[in-house]
Amino acid sequence: MSSASRPWHPQGVILFSQDGVSYELLRELETSHHGESTVLARQRTGRSIGGQVVIKRLPLTDVDAATRDLIRTRLQEEVRLATYLQHPNIARVHRSHETPDDFFVVRDFVEGWSLNTLLTASMMCGVHLSEAFVLHVGVEVARALHHAHTRVDEQGHPLQILHRDLNPRGITLGPLGEVTLTDFGLAHSRLPGRRPTTLPRPRGNVYFAAPEALLGGNLDARSDLFSLGLVLLELATWNHLYNLDASAWDALPETLTAPIKEQVLGALLTAAAAALPDEVDELILRAATYRPEELERVLQPVSEPLRDILRRLLQREPSARPSTAAELEVELRACLAARGSVYGAAEAAAEVRTSLAAASSSQEHVTATEPGVFPECIPLSADDITTESGRRA
Repeated sequence: MSSASRPWHPQGVILFSQDGVSYELLRELETSHHGESTVLARQRTGRSIGGQVVIKRLPLTDVDAATRDLIRTRLQEEVRLATYLQHPNIARVHRSHETPDDFFVVRDFVEGWSLNTLLTASMMCGVHLSEAFVLHVGVEVARALHHAHTRVDEQGHPLQILHRDLNPRGITLGPLGEVTLTDFGLAHSRLPGRRPTTLPRPRGNVYFAAPEALLGGNLDARSDLFSLGLVLLELATWNHLYNLDASAWDALPETLTAPIKEQVLGALLTAAAAALPDEVDELILRAATYRPEELERVLQPVSEPLRDILRRLLQREPSARPSTAAELEVELRACLAARGSVYGAAEAAAEVRTSLAAASSSQEHVTATEPGVFPECIPLSADDITTESGRRA
């Protein structure tokens, strides 16, 4: 889209009005390479000022009729799906609105810090977030995933909602320690009438994709659990399973058997057909070839109880992982309780404030958001593919 880099609207402009509510632009948060913007806005009713919301805006100008229909269908599906996702750990989507030039989706403003920001802060001050914090985040995200995975429609048919883009930038810790998933924009479901996917390609931040997503396999709830495992691993260790070191390169000839070569080649051809970034090729190779000893090496810094959970989450074969998010939540809660001290939202919030303060003292500024400022976010688009780790230099 030619509108990807052009200026949009100045601060204070009314983006649109609907049902007596006007939405005033406060600031733009992020714009993707294809023109989709995420902005912070304020609600106004007459002369009264309401709360803040986040608005995703996708321009409908400079696109042909077929592309316009695809954009409209995809965003309408997102809003329809959101009606089934009513959970305290999931940011709500409120409404959509279309003008001749733009399509808007309005969702909750979530106050706090993204896990990506907290990773940055912990690395800046050289102190890992505690395992109790990692377990707390895991419990809350597992709760949200269980809710999504078990939704049914009005006739009682399973919707089989899969997140497909779980990563540190889409998980926020609030000022009171509450954990929120802010992004179900790339979710898959069996929502009646949904637009089918044309290629079995990974979606969203492929750095946190499960092996079956990268290799063109079938996805289910356990694919989301693998992604959560990668997030928790990085929170706990600053390491990532897909990082390729010298020893892994040396072992490739013996791990690339004929069946694996065929699987990798098929995934690479799909990635090329979908015009995914070149960096995806290495991730595909890693997803197909990482060995048990490599998994053990990245898990070495954590305690044995947490290591056991992460080891199961990060198995290449879905059948070797926890079968449901509810099962995982029980395991994480038991591991947290076995530590012998109370750790919940209040303790998580206190730990984060300490980490941010330490990071601020070690550098002139930190990228974490202050309370009242929206954390980092990624525009919700099926075409938005990123390959960055949650870590930052």
